[in-house]
Amino acid sequence: MGRGVVGFGLAELDWGDTPQERAAAKDFLLRVLDLALSRHRWEELTYEPPRAEGYLRTYRAMVEEFDPATARAGTGVLPKPREAAMASCVRHRVLDALPFWQACVFCTAGV
Repeated sequence: MGRGVVGFGLAELDWGDTPQERAAAKDFLLRVLDLALSRHRWEELTYEPPRAEGYLRTYRAMVEEFDPATARAGTGVLPKPREAAMASCVRHRVLDALPFWQACVFCTAGV
């Protein structure tokens, strides 16, 4: 397990129950990836990620080609909004991946 989301397939995510919800979820994920590809907030990193842009482009292509209608419904891989809020670091605005870690990876990086 690394600093990112590791060890899941796109079909395991909850894309929604209706075609409209699935389309909205896919659009949201593609917009998030486009934002990351624009290097949004990269200045907050403590290093220059040499391969991140290539990985993001590859992942974006995978999401673009993925058909959410093929996903398994109700897998519950990602936290619901209320659960996600409890697992977020307010200071760094990232998910903490609880219960795997007890604190934010950035808050505890120097510990």
